[in-house]
Amino acid sequence: MKPVFQFTNTKGVKYEIFFRKPHKSNGYADGLCEDPVEAKANYNPRIYINPYLTKKTELNTCIHEIAHAFFWDKSETDITRFADVVSNFLYQNGWRLPQRKFHAPPRKKSNGSRKRKTKD
Repeated sequence: MKPVFQFTNTKGVKYEIFFRKPHKSNGYADGLCEDPVEAKANYNPRIYINPYLTKKTELNTCIHEIAHAFFWDKSETDITRFADVVSNFLYQNGWRLPQRKFHAPPRKKSNGSRKRKTKD
């Protein structure tokens, strides 16, 4: 899978961004920025963005995860607040995502673990 975007932060660390649901061991996440110290030697640290988000949530998540790449030492609270302010400002001033070239793969059908409610 090719990254949709690449950038280098102010410390010279190159990141790659992928639109793919992040794998997170402690629960669900809209995005994930890999720790640059823990990134494997054979690739750059990666940022994963869930491709199934609303446009506004996708904007917020992108800002949030890129902020982590630049300010790894900041708390989750600081990063969240920053991303919320920037994304709300942009959204309130008319910024909208254009249709992107990347199309998310179709969602997989559930394996039947959820039971549908039927009307009697």
